Amino acid sequence: MQMRFIPTSVHGAVDHVVGPALVLAPTLLRLGRTSPEGLTARAVGGVEAFYSNLTDYELSMKNVVPMKVHLALDAVGGATLALVPQLTGARQRGKKHWLPHLAVGALEVGMAAFTKTEPPRPVERRADTVKKLAKNALKAKVVKDVTQVVAKAIP
Repeated sequence: MQMRFIPTSVHGAVDHVVGPALVLAPTLLRLGRTSPEGLTARAVGGVEAFYSNLTDYELSMKNVVPMKVHLALDAVGGATLALVPQLTGARQRGKKHWLPHLAVGALEVGMAAFTKTEPPRPVERRADTVKKLAKNALKAKVVKDVTQVVAKAIP
C-alpha cells in the first residue's frame, strides 16, 4: 500500500492557505502580542509562506527547495506549533491558547507524512514544451522567409 497519497498540488494549495492563516490567527483569536503561542504561530506561518513559494511543486514561484526538504520543514513546523503551547503553560489560559495550535500542528505533520515526495512530471507537459519550441522555430523560419521574399520584391 502506498503511504504517500496526497498529490503535491493539493499540498501546495493547503500551504498557500495555512501559512497566511497562521500569521493572522493570533490576532483573530485575540492572543497576546508577546505570548509564546502567538509568536510561534506567526513565525511558523511566515516561514512556511516563504519557503512554500520556493518549493519544487506546481504552485510555487521558484522551484528551489526540494519537496523532501519542504516536507521535513513542515514536520518540524507542525511539531513546534503543537508543542510550544504545551511547553510554555498556555494550556492553563484556555482552549484558544493551545487547541488551534495542536490541530494545525497535527495537520502539518500529517500532510508531511502523507504527501508525495516528487511533483508529477507528465510526458504531456514535456511534449507541450517541445511543441512550443518547434512552433516558435517554425515562426522564426517563416518570418525569415517572408522577409527574404519582401526584400527581393522591393528594388
